Amino acid sequence: MTPSPVRTAGRIFISYRRDETGFPASWLYERLATHFGPEQVFKDVDSIELGDDFLQAIANAVGACDVLLVLIGSQWLTITDEAGRGRLENSDDFVRLEIEAALQRRVRIIPILVGRARMPHADQLPASLAKLVHRQALELDPNRFETDSGRLLRVVERTLAEEESRRKAEAQRAEEASRLATVQTMAASLRADDVAEANAAEAALRRLAGDDSERVAQAAQAVLHVWKDEQDRQQREAEQRREAEQQTVQADEQRQPQGWPKEAPRIVAPPAKVVASVPPVGATDGSLTTVPIELPAPAPPGDTPAGVRPARRRLLIAGLALVGLLGAGGIAYAQFGGNGDAEVVGSGASPSASTKPTAASAATPADEVCTKEIQSNKRWVCLDSAVIANGKLTVNYKVDYAGSTPDIDTGFHVHFYGSDGKNPPPDYTMGSQEPMSTRGDYYYDYRQPMVLSTDSKDFRRVFTGAKKVCARIAVTGHGLVHDNKHGYQTGNCVPITKP
Repeated sequence: MTPSPVRTAGRIFISYRRDETGFPASWLYERLATHFGPEQVFKDVDSIELGDDFLQAIANAVGACDVLLVLIGSQWLTITDEAGRGRLENSDDFVRLEIEAALQRRVRIIPILVGRARMPHADQLPASLAKLVHRQALELDPNRFETDSGRLLRVVERTLAEEESRRKAEAQRAEEASRLATVQTMAASLRADDVAEANAAEAALRRLAGDDSERVAQAAQAVLHVWKDEQDRQQREAEQRREAEQQTVQADEQRQPQGWPKEAPRIVAPPAKVVASVPPVGATDGSLTTVPIELPAPAPPGDTPAGVRPARRRLLIAGLALVGLLGAGGIAYAQFGGNGDAEVVGSGASPSASTKPTAASAATPADEVCTKEIQSNKRWVCLDSAVIANGKLTVNYKVDYAGSTPDIDTGFHVHFYGSDGKNPPPDYTMGSQEPMSTRGDYYYDYRQPMVLSTDSKDFRRVFTGAKKVCARIAVTGHGLVHDNKHGYQTGNCVPITKP
């Protein structure tokens, strides 16, 4: 019964001399090709295409083989060439070259003794072939060919499997080394000036942090841990600087005399107060109004330190300009804003019967404003509206990808979040920059407008019970893009409305 073919990765090279072991080599080739597949077995006549370079083909095959079968007949040692020299003594002899190459590569070499041949002694061989005598040989007898070849098949099959496992392990080690090098490269890119490059590096590291290789995952996690500590340190230092600056400003304000403008020069002698008057302005009832303004009086020449007089003159000019602005404001209010209801102070002016202020429009919530700070980022998104109608949530928005092509898998895109209407979701729930256990729900898209069925699981997961829709810019791996302050404020929110 012929065994079923087994396709095992690897190569089997048959080394023989045609004029001595040609027939046994052909029998053995057929047996091996049937079991392993003809592409796995190399025999010069049967394996070299017409027109191929004979020497190059043999060199390539020996260089790629996993098993070298050396067929040794009774005349293998003594066979000579046309000149009467022993062929093995010739350094260009094919059989000698094949065995030398296999010994150098430490390939498994199996001597096969055909007929009554015996293994040669080391002193009978060239020095380069001496190690051949230490290899265990197989006796191949034509009378028991099936038994002997079956034993050979088992050894070769085991050898090819071992070599395949070794190659896979080496490939895995090489791939692991490549990913470890990628971790180091991405660690350096985290500190790049380009925000997009830094964000892409962070997203790549987060993917590597879940790598199948424990070494790669631990290396990526260590880099991300150090990066987070550095970000926290920078944030603390920035907050400390802001607090110090605020304390300095407050201290300066406390040292200044009450009523003086900020950053004004300090005057040694406290100035006396004089009253200036705004030129009369027309009120709505035809009366004239004079607004008293207190200005600092000039100090005596002897009381003003050197260098303060120019500042005093500038302060006086600024005061007069303020008087003019107040006067202009009074005119505008009298003509357009008073409506006869404001109380006017001055000679002959009588207050109106009503003093109710006009109604003011409600201010837009801060999280809904598309601020200049948001639009100053390299990439940003601003929502215009979010409407639920006809079983769909439709979100219209403006977005700037800074010339990049949007892509939810390999590029920049938009993350949409549901908000309770009081506050937008905190940044740490807005993407993959935090561990999975603290990551919030989001829906990602890059189409304009974004349309999502209210029956979909994404809508139920993200927007059920939401009062507002919020958005941020994300990058490959769904990590959020940093803004100019290294936070994640690259978008705004809008209320969800229904027609």
